[in-house]
Amino acid sequence: MDAYDVAVIGGGPVGMWLAAELHRGGVRPVVLERRAERPPYSKALTIYPRTVEQFAMRGLVDRWLAEGTPVPSSHFALLKNRLDFSFLPTRYPFTLFLPQRRTEELLEEHLAELGVPYLGRHAVTGLRQDETGVDVDVDSPGGPAVVRAAYAVGCDGATSVVRAAAGIDFEGTPDTWRTILGDIELADPPQAPTLTLNQPGGSMYMVAIGGGRYRLAVIDHATLYNPLDKPATFGELRASALRLAGTDFGMRETPDAWLSRVGNAARQAARYRAGRVLLAGDAAHIHYPAGGQGLNLGLQDAANLGWKLAAEIRGWAPPGLLDSYHAERYPVGLDVIDDSLAQCGLIANPTREGVALRDRFNAILGTHPSLRRELAVRLSGLAIRYPPPGQADPAGLAGQRAPDLDLRGSHAASLFGLLTGARFVLLNLGPPAAAPTLQDGFADRLDTVNAELTGDTGEFAGVRAMLIRPDGYIAWATDGDEAPPLGRWLGHAS
Repeated sequence: MDAYDVAVIGGGPVGMWLAAELHRGGVRPVVLERRAERPPYSKALTIYPRTVEQFAMRGLVDRWLAEGTPVPSSHFALLKNRLDFSFLPTRYPFTLFLPQRRTEELLEEHLAELGVPYLGRHAVTGLRQDETGVDVDVDSPGGPAVVRAAYAVGCDGATSVVRAAAGIDFEGTPDTWRTILGDIELADPPQAPTLTLNQPGGSMYMVAIGGGRYRLAVIDHATLYNPLDKPATFGELRASALRLAGTDFGMRETPDAWLSRVGNAARQAARYRAGRVLLAGDAAHIHYPAGGQGLNLGLQDAANLGWKLAAEIRGWAPPGLLDSYHAERYPVGLDVIDDSLAQCGLIANPTREGVALRDRFNAILGTHPSLRRELAVRLSGLAIRYPPPGQADPAGLAGQRAPDLDLRGSHAASLFGLLTGARFVLLNLGPPAAAPTLQDGFADRLDTVNAELTGDTGEFAGVRAMLIRPDGYIAWATDGDEAPPLGRWLGHAS
């Protein structure tokens, strides 16, 4: 088969978004997917504000907003006192519900527009790496084949073949209990698009997913420790709903109903990179889907990795840039795992002590708005920071996300419009930069823009210049006249 720059193994949302980012970075990816077609069900539904911002930075957000259902709140551990998102400093202060299958279809359509090859029925069975690349063994429709690529990225889920072949440990704990998740039709649904119940006997969450169907998750203390390999049944789901809500909401057992058991395993890859092999998404981390954070975590892995790997392949990456993928994303993955475990401690502890703890924490949420705000910011993804070690930070902004600030005097009306090409942006908000010849040497990877901030500029009011990474995080900012550290981020000038 043809040689590629990157073999992306796994054609789910993480693999497809990574392939799109690699293409935008100027390299040639191929997506290898074992399935012949997508399953009709959707594991994930929830898209949080930072992920919506990622789509906006690439000029694609309208595709998701046109079909998703925005809900201006979320929950922590299914507690009754919900987390309000409306105060968040973003143009998208809401949880966007859209079945994962539809997100995958939108991403596949986008890959087709970009011309990125997506090869279904190509099951990866192993790989070998050497000093110049990776040979990926594939069972293809035409028989066994080998795909040669400079790098390979495993986006192939919790049972990752890539992770095992690379010899990367998957550290953590296995399932000790499981809950039921289902997409079903309801004849007598609740009035609101979402419903959260938290009772002494367990918790339940429900959200409308369109077409008269609802996603229903039950954490029923009476069935937590049923045999882990026992298939979920419609009767079991109905019985749990009756126990927890006093009604089954008119559940209909239709042929297309989907039921699954979800466990509390919590694992993370010991390293996200082993030579020329890297991991992203569920191949790098798994956890109980408390709050629906997994899809967002994986898509943000892809956003962080894509431009760095492209820079390495194109030869301009400064030393250590590709290794910073693990350094930046491993702590974020661990934080989400710990958050999920904390929520599990509140929702899946059937003892008197567990019920008392849940009730007390819910009461604290109700009386402490600052706690609700902190949890909302963390869940939204807007609080993630990548502070560069050892770098001067004149404005105190390096490492945080760049919000979609309104601009005057540039070709784009707001900051996200400058990032559609997935390049670095040097945004001069004062006099033009003093060293244009230096910037000219980075013209293949840097856009220099002179503009003014308009509207409520908040903490950016005194900023004179910012260097913004392709993934929308601030690499450097100043409120003075310092020159930007272009070499640190963009390598040698050409």
